[in-house]
Amino acid sequence: MLSIVARRFARPTARQSSVRTFSSVSPWGTDHWRHDKKAFIRWCKDAVLEDSKARRELYGFAALNFGDVDTDKDGFINQGQFDRYLESVAAIPRRFGLAPVSSVDRSERLANHTVIFDQIDVKDGPARGKLGLDQVLRWTLDHVAGKIGHIPEGDVGLYHVEDYSEAEYVGFIERAVNNPGSYEHVSFYNFILNVFIEADTQCEGRVKYEQFGNLLSRAARVPRHFGLAPDDVDESVRKAMFKAMELKRDGVPQGFVTHRKFWEWTVEHTKMKIDLQKAGKGWRENH
Repeated sequence: MLSIVARRFARPTARQSSVRTFSSVSPWGTDHWRHDKKAFIRWCKDAVLEDSKARRELYGFAALNFGDVDTDKDGFINQGQFDRYLESVAAIPRRFGLAPVSSVDRSERLANHTVIFDQIDVKDGPARGKLGLDQVLRWTLDHVAGKIGHIPEGDVGLYHVEDYSEAEYVGFIERAVNNPGSYEHVSFYNFILNVFIEADTQCEGRVKYEQFGNLLSRAARVPRHFGLAPDDVDESVRKAMFKAMELKRDGVPQGFVTHRKFWEWTVEHTKMKIDLQKAGKGWRENH
């Protein structure tokens, strides 16, 4: 009887331990090219090489996207399906600013994509009005290879602080926060989204105060590396930051920070820090 009672009381502890273990697991798995810009660029370079691991991964990624848009499952895709294929495949390079953010309406975009479709369609012979997997894959590999040359000078991979200088970092971030839609802006946005995801251990799309300290620390890791920010933030300051970012509905605080709120705050906060740095009033110069 006592052993049964003991087991009943032990079960919640086991479940709680499982939850804690799960929350410490990285959300990225092993395919770092899906979230890390530098890993994606390296993956693209490897993907154009024959018999490489990256080439096999790109093949699988592109082929499954082809299958997804081939809604009638006949092994071909038409112009409209090709448009959806391009939007799907372009999502990852667009994530890192290596493909333009779409700024045209659907009809104009479809017209642009139809030009590409027609070029592929006649490459091997008379037009058929449909494309097979082999035709689409050949174009995709050529297109990925071309993206490698679009990386701007002075690029910074924010996950890899060992690869760039303080001046390169400050220049990159200044362009990011002051030029919406730029390569740097998109790249910085993706990094901050990654940081938010890593801090959101409950997988809710929200960060509560218990997770907020980790979110701030992760976002501040790079400027701290260069001595541009303090090693820690006072608890009262952290609470004030949370209150400023906390989502409110009808004026009522909801007890959490959303990604949008954190991104907006980060952009404005970074602009302010850059201005202070330029004026000789940065944190390092005054401590």
